[in-house]
Amino acid sequence: MHQPESMEDRIAARLAEHVPRSAADLAELLQTPPSAEMGDYGLPCYTLSKYLHRDPNEIADDLEGKVGLPAGIREARAFGPYLNFFADRPMVTERVLGRIHRLGAAYGSDNQGAGKRIVIEYGSPNIAKHLGIHHLPSAVIGRSLYRIFQALGYKCVALNFLGDWGTSFGRLIAAVERYDVEDPDGLTVSDLQDLYVRYSREAAENPELQGTARQAFLRLERGEERATALWNGFKEVSLREFDRVYGMLGVGFDRITPESLYRDRIAAMLEQLRSRGTAVESAGALIILLEEEGLPPCMVQKSDGASLYATRDIPAAEHRWDEYRFEKSLYVVGNEQSLYFRQLRAALRKMGHGWADRMVHVNFGLIKFRDPETGQARVGSTRRGELLLLEDVLNEAVRRARAKIEENRDRFEVGADLDELAARVGIGAVVFSELSTRRTRDAVFDWDRMLDFEGDTGPYVQYAHARLCSILRKAGQDVGADVDCSLLAMPEEWALVRHLERFPAAVRRAAEEYEPSVIASYLLELCADFSTYYSAGMREPDRRVLCSEDRIRAARLLLVDAARNVIRSGLDLLGVTAPERM
Repeated sequence: MHQPESMEDRIAARLAEHVPRSAADLAELLQTPPSAEMGDYGLPCYTLSKYLHRDPNEIADDLEGKVGLPAGIREARAFGPYLNFFADRPMVTERVLGRIHRLGAAYGSDNQGAGKRIVIEYGSPNIAKHLGIHHLPSAVIGRSLYRIFQALGYKCVALNFLGDWGTSFGRLIAAVERYDVEDPDGLTVSDLQDLYVRYSREAAENPELQGTARQAFLRLERGEERATALWNGFKEVSLREFDRVYGMLGVGFDRITPESLYRDRIAAMLEQLRSRGTAVESAGALIILLEEEGLPPCMVQKSDGASLYATRDIPAAEHRWDEYRFEKSLYVVGNEQSLYFRQLRAALRKMGHGWADRMVHVNFGLIKFRDPETGQARVGSTRRGELLLLEDVLNEAVRRARAKIEENRDRFEVGADLDELAARVGIGAVVFSELSTRRTRDAVFDWDRMLDFEGDTGPYVQYAHARLCSILRKAGQDVGADVDCSLLAMPEEWALVRHLERFPAAVRRAAEEYEPSVIASYLLELCADFSTYYSAGMREPDRRVLCSEDRIRAARLLLVDAARNVIRSGLDLLGVTAPERM
């Protein structure tokens, strides 16, 4: 369970003794007053009026005289409808920086998920097709959530639910045979896509080929040797390409669970649905009625006997529960599938599976491109020459990052490996850009903005981390926690401390909302605070980290090291590398 480590948590725990709200809720309410003269932490009491049925000014006055003060708070004072708390800043600073120094990379972690499992399905491409830019959100959101929940003590299981079953594979098998492909094992994913398109175009003019494709899939379903060998070949070449491209992103999986894994369970599942009356026939199809849920029926079998997503997703969900007894099962899939996942959960509930409510659709928006003529964001178009293959996008990002580095070469440290740096910055820029947008919103793919070292971007955060590392290298001394924190008296230093203190809460909130952008936004704000602090030192030598006074220098180095540590941890949660030299 989460322990109250931040000052917000400690204040909230004392307030909860007098207010009918949980400490967690009260911690969320606490704000930073508009000026230092008004305190360091503020509780807006008007939000409590509906629970206490009193005037917010009276609530603030009453709490001022009642609430106990935790260590690190020297005074509580009412300001109209606010109850504000004044911190013992050196004590709070010592506690925050000491904890970060002691825990290192573990700062921000928690044990709230100990003994619990989170199953996360992400990626989920179809075999025999290239990974496209539209596969990026699921991959990077899923992997980031994996890291976030892992940091909170959960045992995470990453699943790649491959689309490897269905009539489209009958079409591919038929194409290989129709066009007398001499070496099926030598086919690439591009070859497979070309074969599929060629056969589909011909089948549109010759309906007999549709029947041939259905017969080929029927042979596959029956386990015929020739059809099965071709299908396995399609999978092998696809998986090799997937591994390479996902590897460029730093994305991995614990298990590959293809749809075909559940084909032997489908007949029994359909028979059970029929025998129990859970599903009924309608115009030859088999459907689960969901009127009581206010939802359209969930179709589990077409009138021609063909399966659908639900036909495979139901046994897959049952298998996951049987194997993992998950706390949550996350499906990182686009917004357009929102209705389907509501139907899937409702269907599983109707089947008697109480755990269906533990299934969460982590939905996300589209990737759009900026039209150079109109300036409007729109879905990408190959006709307009936009890169849509994920591997091409990542390679182009690295190329552009290398060019950007060359343009700004005087800003980079001697000794930095510029080729390696280009890969880290380019791919990090793509990942950070996707994760810095609230996931349900459409993301606009903008090369110039994405690679800007001054904007709200991945390179900006990476550069801040490298600058912190540079300061520590130039200091040439060990960083210790045995410093006088009262010497960190500048407002910019207190702002940094307050921000560092909030990192564990940001990690918890990102998990609660299934929202990596909480971490990205936190990092951008932290880097902005550091930039303000660094700029103050550039203007006045005695405000620099590496000042002449040894005791102040030691304290400031502890602060810098804490900021470096938290930025690195935050980037790691997003799946972005943190270069030490830039």
